[in-house]
Amino acid sequence: AEQIATSASSYDKIEEFLSYQPTILEEELLILLEEKIIKFKPNLVAITIPFPGNLFAALRCSQYIKQHYSKIKIAFGGGYCNTELRSLTDTRIFNQIDFITLDDGESPLLRIIQFLNKEIKIDKLERTFVLENNKVVYKNALPNTIFHHKDLPAPNYKDLIQNKYLSFLDVMNPMHRLWSDGKWNKLTVSHGCYWKQCTFCDVTLDYVGNYQITTARKLVDKIKKIVAQTGTTGFHFVDEAAPPKILKALAELLIAEKIFITWWTNIRFEKTFDEELCQLLAKSGCIAVTGGLEVASDRLLKKIKKGVDIAQVAKVTHNFSKFGIMTHAYLMYGFPTQTEQETIDSLEIVRQLFENDCIQSAFWHQFTTTIHSPIGKNPSDFDIEIIGPKFEGFAQNDLYHVDKKGAEHHIYKEGLNLALHNYLNGIGFELSMQDWFNFKVPKTTHNPNYIVKQLL
Repeated sequence: AEQIATSASSYDKIEEFLSYQPTILEEELLILLEEKIIKFKPNLVAITIPFPGNLFAALRCSQYIKQHYSKIKIAFGGGYCNTELRSLTDTRIFNQIDFITLDDGESPLLRIIQFLNKEIKIDKLERTFVLENNKVVYKNALPNTIFHHKDLPAPNYKDLIQNKYLSFLDVMNPMHRLWSDGKWNKLTVSHGCYWKQCTFCDVTLDYVGNYQITTARKLVDKIKKIVAQTGTTGFHFVDEAAPPKILKALAELLIAEKIFITWWTNIRFEKTFDEELCQLLAKSGCIAVTGGLEVASDRLLKKIKKGVDIAQVAKVTHNFSKFGIMTHAYLMYGFPTQTEQETIDSLEIVRQLFENDCIQSAFWHQFTTTIHSPIGKNPSDFDIEIIGPKFEGFAQNDLYHVDKKGAEHHIYKEGLNLALHNYLNGIGFELSMQDWFNFKVPKTTHNPNYIVKQLL
């Protein structure tokens, strides 16, 4: 399903698979859907699609509803729509649905409900695609109704049967285990990213570029309500990058009011996270953080506009780890103009960060150009050429590019992952960079004590 939906510039393949008989798993899903429709008798079904892998199941459900309950209206929204469907012109998806919303869903969904209740006309919809006269039309009445982050209520988990969710342990990576092994209450400390400068990131989209904050007091009140409703005290703060200042205020209030929770979040490796702050966060219940190191090369970190360097990352990650906060680094290879030497040197930095217990978890991602990023919008500034895919009316996000100055990036994938797998398990630190690759690579230019020196 994920392969079908990823960068599906054409709807052809999706339409083809929807024409096939449902699989056994899909039939089980549709039985559950039928039960819910009979129980709730909805006039509107809204389905969130956070990732490409969710799209086909959502379409299979909406197809079933349209076949058996044609009067029920269906709305799609969520991260996939916000990112991939902004240029939608293909009408065929509207055989299965009625509305597609973009960005924060509160006001678009409210306007859809008002429209279905005949309280407003269709032109008053906000950030919503509809089908009119067999054409895809984007309705966005201005000014938009704004639900500021600070004014949003706590999530309502009332009808969620939490004890029936399965926990999975299917990977060795300790941080990835947090996502699937156990249940976490989801809450957002801040909306968007306060940095919003990274050149590979979709900074032009609302979920990154529209930064909004709330107060520690309001966050703690939400936490109390969620704990009272769910009976669980584990929280995943799902920020793009949680601001240090607000995390500090939140930690102080949790401690002062003796609210005992376990929490983790995504951060930037800011120098603000000194030993004192990391100790405070740990005391308040923080057990893990994730952050982007990306390419461990100071030259490329400047091109990324990451706002950090290797020395700072080493110090900050060490501060977290010192107080028992598991630290995960997002790693990247194949950034435009990245050389073979920089790839090997980056791996050496990763080796030293693991060996010195600065990080306990990491994951390699091969760089991909996206259409909403500064690189995607200005590829020549980064010495790459966009070569596809041709947009055919449906999804548009990942772009194909040629890096004329960089290394042959894809050949390093296996060696990088093999080395990382060993480092995750606390072994292989004594091996040379060459030992991870089945082809000749250069020796690292870094001193084996480079990270140690940064920590002095």
